[in-house]
Amino acid sequence: MRYTLQEAAHLLGTGRTELCRQLRELGMLDARNLGTRPHTSTGRLVVELRQYQHAGLGLPRPYGKTFVTERGLLYIANRLGVAIQREAANDAHA
Repeated sequence: MRYTLQEAAHLLGTGRTELCRQLRELGMLDARNLGTRPHTSTGRLVVELRQYQHAGLGLPRPYGKTFVTERGLLYIANRLGVAIQREAANDAHA
């Protein structure tokens, strides 16, 4: 299972902006909120390459989107000393 940064933040009881700040401090994300090599190579984070159509240029522009794996969610919760709130996730999908 993979989670967006927004979903991971919700499961960890915080907001996306705060989670990204904490992950940058831990060295898990770079300045553009992309997963760093030590954490992507161990399977904690996945960076997926996507693209969008640039409105002004009409050309496809690539960008990376970071996802947190189940292993990564457990790692982050442990490093931050917080519990994963599974009930909150189940309520949100109901």
